[in-house]
Amino acid sequence: MLEAHGMSVEMNTQDNHTLWLTIKIYGDIAYEDFRDMELQLERALAEMENPRIRALVDMIDFNDWEAKAFWEDIRFTRKHGDEFSKLAIVGVNLKEKLMAMVVDWFLLSSQVQYFEHLQDARAWLEQDEP
Repeated sequence: MLEAHGMSVEMNTQDNHTLWLTIKIYGDIAYEDFRDMELQLERALAEMENPRIRALVDMIDFNDWEAKAFWEDIRFTRKHGDEFSKLAIVGVNLKEKLMAMVVDWFLLSSQVQYFEHLQDARAWLEQDEP
């Protein structure tokens, strides 16, 4: 049974090329939570030309995944992985750090970093890409 769960999503386009994405996850991730975020993101990407995503995923209050949500995340990452330029994952324990390493394997053309503090993650995302 899922604990209290939710996901807040904020998207801002910098130009017709760069999308800033901030996701805050708390509790367990349900399939419906993830799917709602995915649909919002796909609509935004469809309006952009050669989109590049800079994403911050705040998992400080993350608990666990519903299996269907985890599978949907893998499917989504395979479909849109090349559109991510930088992904910062913020967490407080080994589970989130391991998740960042796994995501890095799937996002071959992206920079993925794990952070324990939101301000460090934001500063890294704002740096120009090499």
